Amino acid sequence: MENADLPSVTIVIPVKPGLNPDAVLAIKELNYPKDKIEIITVYGKNPSKQRNEAVKLAKGEIIYFLDNDSMPEKDTLKRLIGHLKGDVVLAGGPSIMPEECPFGAFLFGKTLESIFSTGASRARYKRIGKVRLTGEKEIILCNMVMKRDIYLQFGGLNERLYPNEENELMEKLNHGGMKMVYDPDAVVIRMPRKTLKSFIKQIFNYGRGRGEQTFFYPKSFNILNFLPLLFLIYFMIAIIKGGYLLIPIIVYFTILFIDAFIKAFKENDFRYICIPFTTFLLHVTYGIGLIYGLLRAPFKKVNDGELRIEYIKI
Repeated sequence: MENADLPSVTIVIPVKPGLNPDAVLAIKELNYPKDKIEIITVYGKNPSKQRNEAVKLAKGEIIYFLDNDSMPEKDTLKRLIGHLKGDVVLAGGPSIMPEECPFGAFLFGKTLESIFSTGASRARYKRIGKVRLTGEKEIILCNMVMKRDIYLQFGGLNERLYPNEENELMEKLNHGGMKMVYDPDAVVIRMPRKTLKSFIKQIFNYGRGRGEQTFFYPKSFNILNFLPLLFLIYFMIAIIKGGYLLIPIIVYFTILFIDAFIKAFKENDFRYICIPFTTFLLHVTYGIGLIYGLLRAPFKKVNDGELRIEYIKI
């Protein structure tokens, strides 16, 4: 696609108070006409509302959603926009970890990349396969483009949801006959959580968000999303009852440790040996969060805190 034919883009970055929109540094290096890029940063404590307000003010035909710490590679934006043809209204790529990470970030990042931890959703954190039509399982909001008119047509993000606000929207698009594309080579670089506490909070919130999403939009129910909850229930029963009920738990850990040792020897990096423990932690924490989300959703209200909107010139 020639530069003259490229659509105008508004890059939307929600920022928590006290943080900086570091993504702007990478945006300046994008292989995209600078006169066709507008950046809107919105400071606040409700990312869904922050994004919605920015889109209302946006002048671009296409919205590119980034987080404050998402660092897109030079061709990422152009690649993603190249997929928005016909009835494809949304495209996204993975958020991958830097090559050099401290121990905690490495461990938690590799956990999210593992098929035994996150299943199909590992495509959000790792280059998987080829360009393809996809659904909400493989796309992450910190690296996603969407046609502005479709975003507004479908009501934007549910401001009572965070996280999983984009998952609900993508499910609505899917049920509305719209198509989405995953591009494994359209990446942003983003540091994973660095501490155990922050990782547990992240996974708990993912589970909570899934529970709330299922309550707010029941059509998005998928039994696969509830496997960590079923695992948690079974694990507790097996620990209490013992006996033959422990066999599936033993098999579960055996598979995780075999996979970890294979990766450790293949990559000559014995940090992988810790991943079975973080995978188990992920499954249990997600299950607990899911229960909490289902119970909390009926009483949840929109966070109407003040927003501060800024336009950034490149």
